[in-house]
Amino acid sequence: MFDNRIVRRVTQVGLAVALASSLSGVTGYASSAGTATVRVVAQGLNNPRGLAFGPNGQLYVAEAGTGGSSCVAGPRGQDCFGRTGSISRLVDGHVHRMVTGLVSVASPGGQGATGPDGLSQRPDGGLYTIMTASPQQLPPGLPAGLTEALAAQLGQLIRVNTNGDYTAIAGVGAHDFAWAKRHIALVPQQFPDANPYGVLALDNTIYVVDAASNTLDRVGPDGTVRVLAFFPNPPVSDAVPTCLARGEDGALYVGELTGGGNALGAAVVWRVVPGHKPVVWQSGFNAITGCGFGADGSFYVTEFQTGGLGAASPAGDVVRIAENGTRHVLGAGQLFLPNGFLAGPDGSIYVSNWSVMPGTSTQGSPTGQVVRISA
Repeated sequence: MFDNRIVRRVTQVGLAVALASSLSGVTGYASSAGTATVRVVAQGLNNPRGLAFGPNGQLYVAEAGTGGSSCVAGPRGQDCFGRTGSISRLVDGHVHRMVTGLVSVASPGGQGATGPDGLSQRPDGGLYTIMTASPQQLPPGLPAGLTEALAAQLGQLIRVNTNGDYTAIAGVGAHDFAWAKRHIALVPQQFPDANPYGVLALDNTIYVVDAASNTLDRVGPDGTVRVLAFFPNPPVSDAVPTCLARGEDGALYVGELTGGGNALGAAVVWRVVPGHKPVVWQSGFNAITGCGFGADGSFYVTEFQTGGLGAASPAGDVVRIAENGTRHVLGAGQLFLPNGFLAGPDGSIYVSNWSVMPGTSTQGSPTGQVVRISA
């Protein structure tokens, strides 16, 4: 049975309430964004998520798509499957869908999709995206051609090329699902499960965090996948790691969404040194969906909902943690259900806004956006 953890956490717990609020306008949530300026770079995006600069220095975004017309009953509602995911290049406000036909699963209205979620550029210029779930989670009853595409793409680490081609290079989701099955005692009420979500592409190694198996994986040059760390559950529900970055100290820093029902401030950022257990580096966050280091050495955390996952308000923000530990909130009143993080060389940052919304507006609702935040 397909039980995508991120779809359930984001869509079923928080999205319905957030959408109800958004349809009446977001002005009730407006507040000062301080000295930061938030500017829309592109809109009309289909569930925008991870961001990266490509080999040509242009901005790219992973669009998780809008699902499709083949729907099956899931544990908590209808899951609709299709091939609407894409990797898009953003130029002067225009969206150029460079890679299309990637698999996607969403609610019947196209909200809360997962598909291609994380996006990262390798130093050699290669772009990599990570696909949701695993082939072990395929539901029965879908058309044969779609089932074949899903089996080939779910859970795959994919290299994408600017000419529109793409190649699956590692079955991360399949590996993590099998790992969770062998380690079912860690989370017996939820394992086995897999949902690779965040990706970090480095010179000879690619790292992936899995939001359902709660693991940090290493993908070697030959496509071999190995679990480096497991992130334990907070007091209520599970960790749901969603993003990762490497610091100048060589350690990896991993942010977690945390499942619904946890207290405010339950989300943390872990510091991971390969070969050692993760340790909590920073705490007191809510529903982290993006993270990374900026040009100034500060660490940034994208909070999907500042009121906690499932709050009545869709308000989110970005928290900047300076090297001396002081924190500053960016984008308050202008970021809603944001996701992802990308640092620009000029000190600006980019995040996906309204990240669980499709590109076609209905009943006055917002569409997926990418925004630039500058001081």
